[in-house]
Amino acid sequence: MPTPPLYHLALSAFHDAKSRLHQGLADHHDPGLALISAMEAAYWANALDLRMRADDPSYLQLAGDGPELMRALRFVRNRAAHQLPLVVQATGGIQLPLTLPFTLLPVVIRWVDAASLPPADRGHQDKKGEACYVARIQGEAVQDVVEDVGRWFEAERGR
Repeated sequence: MPTPPLYHLALSAFHDAKSRLHQGLADHHDPGLALISAMEAAYWANALDLRMRADDPSYLQLAGDGPELMRALRFVRNRAAHQLPLVVQATGGIQLPLTLPFTLLPVVIRWVDAASLPPADRGHQDKKGEACYVARIQGEAVQDVVEDVGRWFEAERGR
């Protein structure tokens, strides 16, 4: 089966957003900029994932971390799109008050704890998506999760 044009568009847009995320984090370590690129990557990753679910019955039978990872990212995309909470935070760097022993960690943009997000809008709860978020990406570096999604799509392209 030839690859539909939407697949190429979504995958290309995902990689563009991923590149902007890496560049923005390298230049600024800004949670707001990371949020913009991460949400764009999440949007395109979900568009591709949903299309593949609709087009390829074997995709629904896949095991491993990929399906949970995509469900977690869908939770982020849905929650951020509907409520616009800040789903990323900066950790590391110099933070006050200083405590001893003092350790300077690099600044890393991470996915926030699910408990700190506002509650889902009525009728839009996603318990399974939230469970996947907590298990797979909560507290992880945004950059690492986006890389994992990219590897999932590369593996799928090879399949």
